[in-house]
Amino acid sequence: LGAINRCSSWSGPDDWKSPIKAMLILTDAPAHGLVPLSYRVPNADSYSFYHPSGLTAEKVVENLIANDIDLFFCSFDPLATARTEEELSKQYLNHPKNKEMREIITVPMTPEEHRIGVTESNSIHGKHIVFVLDESTSMRYKWDGVVVAYNQYISRRKQNQCYSDLVSVVQFGSISRTTVQQVQLSDAPKALGRSGRGTKFYPAARDACRLARNTPSSHVPVIVFMSDGKANDSVAAANIYSALNSEVIRRFGSNVELHVIAFGYGVDRTQLQNIAGASRNGKVHTSSDTSELSKIFVDIAGGNIASLLEEEIVNRISNAVTDKMSLEYMAA
Repeated sequence: LGAINRCSSWSGPDDWKSPIKAMLILTDAPAHGLVPLSYRVPNADSYSFYHPSGLTAEKVVENLIANDIDLFFCSFDPLATARTEEELSKQYLNHPKNKEMREIITVPMTPEEHRIGVTESNSIHGKHIVFVLDESTSMRYKWDGVVVAYNQYISRRKQNQCYSDLVSVVQFGSISRTTVQQVQLSDAPKALGRSGRGTKFYPAARDACRLARNTPSSHVPVIVFMSDGKANDSVAAANIYSALNSEVIRRFGSNVELHVIAFGYGVDRTQLQNIAGASRNGKVHTSSDTSELSKIFVDIAGGNIASLLEEEIVNRISNAVTDKMSLEYMAA
């Protein structure tokens, strides 16, 4: 609201004098005072209920209408900004001075499948990614490549503006250890030490499922399991992942996202297929070397939203502006 108010209040000799006047706002967050109820989590917004300067949607719309300004609201998270768009639209349409029936033009800037935002009934803000990484003896010469792949996953999530994500890491050999537990994406460590021997899947599955069960209601759990070997307890591991999946379905209404990565040539693919089969949203990925492993990690992290936006921003804004101006020209 502050940005709209500041721009619409410009009063220089050449400000807002053109016959065609438009303002474009690009954002991925709700306005102060217009934060969806389900968005009110720590650090989401310090002013969920009011604007610190006392601004309201009615006030900023007053200035826009007084200057005959068309507002294009370009949202990178339409679910998070829905309430802001709704309130601005309502004020536009109900304003007594809006004789020309101007309205805001909403332009969603991200493909629907990449929207993670929130609605009043859906309070999911991000993912809780649980990495389950094999650090057995056979991994000692490949471990650096595993850490590179892990970091590339984190980097891709940052590129996609998924800073609300949480990260946990379970490392395993014959025993399991939790080395990272529910840290913010930006705080995820870059270095992961290796100290494992032998290969057991069940202890790691148990710890991963415990972490997943403790996922806050604001996030959905995702498991990324990677191994270069086989184990005699794979059935028990698959069973515990299956139990987790049932809980995730009850809690979130969908199957857990379970990625199982077969690394190298010593894996038992049948064992890993059984683990992935614990969820209808499970998938086995195969990599023969660390280069392929990195590519899989990046693919799992999600498409490059920045590249998608570069292709779409000009088209979406241009089309919206052209349509609006064409209508006004024809009406004139």
